[in-house]
Amino acid sequence: MKRSSLVNLLVLGLALAVGGFGCKHRPKGPTPIPGQKTAVAGPGTEGRATPPIGGGLDKDNRPDSEDLKPGQGGTPLPSDRGYFEGRPTDGKIFEAYTVYFDYDRHNVKPDQVAKVQAVADFFKSAPAGDDLVIEGHCDERGTDEYNRALGERRALAVREMLTQMGLAAGRIRTISYGKDKPVAEGHSEDAWSKNRRGQFLLLLPKDK
Repeated sequence: MKRSSLVNLLVLGLALAVGGFGCKHRPKGPTPIPGQKTAVAGPGTEGRATPPIGGGLDKDNRPDSEDLKPGQGGTPLPSDRGYFEGRPTDGKIFEAYTVYFDYDRHNVKPDQVAKVQAVADFFKSAPAGDDLVIEGHCDERGTDEYNRALGERRALAVREMLTQMGLAAGRIRTISYGKDKPVAEGHSEDAWSKNRRGQFLLLLPKDK
């Protein structure tokens, strides 16, 4: 009886010893240093840059949504070189009829429509050899590229209004100088408002 009890105790002890080794915990990682931040990478985040806060460029420098067209920046379209070349111009006659625009806008304001109408009326009775150039201009704010595109849209807006008033589209050309030819120096709203303009230029025949 004693021998049986002793065997049972040995078996029980062996079982407990084996169970203890089987339940041994895996070693933990090193204890983090206090104050140290551990970066946790989520799915698909490796190598991906964080987007800038605020959405990028501000309004003055944002890229234009329309593609630039040939001939912007003060250079006539290649197909129009013969149209401009050798023809005298007169800008004084239309000085009082310069069309001014709001900041970052190309639509003709209601208080500027009378000027466009006066130019349209003049050209309806002008000699057939006389033509019209509309120059688009901007103030100094923004990139060169953006302002050339905006100047072109301003000139085209005036051209569209002239055609709606009865002036033949074939007598009108547009050109954009962007911010390259300001008429007012300075960095104030007073100067900027004078530079945001659509300017008319009388194009005379070559023999005049």
